[in-house]
Amino acid sequence: MSSKRTWFINLVLVFVMLMAGMGVASAAPPAQEETTYTVKLGDTLWTLAEKYLGSGAAYPAIIDATNKKAVEDETFNFIINPSLIHPGWKFLVPSAEAATEFMTAYRRWLPGPDSPTEITLVDTNSGANFQWYFQTMVLPQVEQAMGLKINYVVGKGSEQIEKMKAWEPGKGDAHVLFIKPADIANMVKQDIPLETLYPDKLVAIPSLAKCRQDYLLTAQGQDILGKGALYWRSQYALVYDSAKVTNPPKSWKEFYDRRAEWKGHIGLIRPNSKSSAGRAQPYGFLNTFLDLSKPVSELEKTQAWADTWTKMADFYSYATLPLAPEPTNLFENFNAGDTWISVYAMDYSLWSRSQGTMPPTVKATFLAEGITEGADGYLVVPGNIPEAYKPVAYRLIDYLLSDDQQIQLITTMWQYTGTEIWDKIPAQVWDVIPPWSEMEKGRVRMTNKDVIAYITDKGPELLVPK
Repeated sequence: MSSKRTWFINLVLVFVMLMAGMGVASAAPPAQEETTYTVKLGDTLWTLAEKYLGSGAAYPAIIDATNKKAVEDETFNFIINPSLIHPGWKFLVPSAEAATEFMTAYRRWLPGPDSPTEITLVDTNSGANFQWYFQTMVLPQVEQAMGLKINYVVGKGSEQIEKMKAWEPGKGDAHVLFIKPADIANMVKQDIPLETLYPDKLVAIPSLAKCRQDYLLTAQGQDILGKGALYWRSQYALVYDSAKVTNPPKSWKEFYDRRAEWKGHIGLIRPNSKSSAGRAQPYGFLNTFLDLSKPVSELEKTQAWADTWTKMADFYSYATLPLAPEPTNLFENFNAGDTWISVYAMDYSLWSRSQGTMPPTVKATFLAEGITEGADGYLVVPGNIPEAYKPVAYRLIDYLLSDDQQIQLITTMWQYTGTEIWDKIPAQVWDVIPPWSEMEKGRVRMTNKDVIAYITDKGPELLVPK
């Protein structure tokens, strides 16, 4: 039986069950109020809904109430798989009135036989590597598994925001967005309508419960209020050719102290490069020796500022020369055997091995004082799209957060997953990259815009060897 036919039959069954549960409140005990319940051996969500809400088909209301309660009270258990609950778990059973209200909304989230089979996804986050990944791997998989065709559009965050400002309710034509944290935060600040996915749509997007709450409420230090689903976590790393560097440094200070070991083979990018890596590399170095929460006007008055720039200029003199104008030149130097070690985007560096643009022996690790973070990736559903597209958008997001898709993400593209499924990642991955638990504690956020501007303006004069 084809996956499309199976999916349609399942929809019909769900629809029939929901129709059976239309009279949730009237079939429930009249005095039934919200109650806390501890799961016992033999319980199922269906039987609990039958007992407390009058219809087994109302079980999604228990999932929704429990998951929302779990956001604020850790003694309650998140329900990710309705078929997998355990004795001792603590649930919140809603009142019959609340259950009826929820089920009315829930039915609108379920795709039906007349739901759209084609939607538009606008990507304002991905570089060339992930554009390739989406178009050659993910989107064909979506069409095969879900019977859903994706019109994939690459855009810019600022332009997409301006388009959305002009949308009338129900007229938006970009049904799912894949965007950077700064863009989703700007949308929230500008009151651009976005669907609240967490915790409101946990029942429609059950895989969302596998994402950590702090990443769903804030994105790299910016409030997003549950409007986005975390798809990936992006990170710079110390990347090195393991055939030439068998004992990589474990800190920036060690990297500096051992610079002579790799004289002429350290990959550094010009600080005024078009690529943000030109600023990220020196920013990470400065962060090791200085408190970058302070303004440049204050830092410049300290001896530590002058000493650190002198030290960094010395470090740059040990680089592969001339400094790489752009990342493509850095990769060319790696492939030629001239560069052995650098700090760059982990995902692009390791993916490039499969493309033949980086040596197959390149690996990644972290530096103890921290390395600059990349732009995490979030999936967003605009509020002003036609209502018929929203259930399809939720299904798509749930599919992209599924274990199979997230494992494929890290094993193919070397990008950390948005979901917390580390125990399911193949062990060989950790032979190439560090565990997220180690990398996360050393993420450096480039928030000091004055320092970034200083690097851009003064870096070519202070750092580029003559």
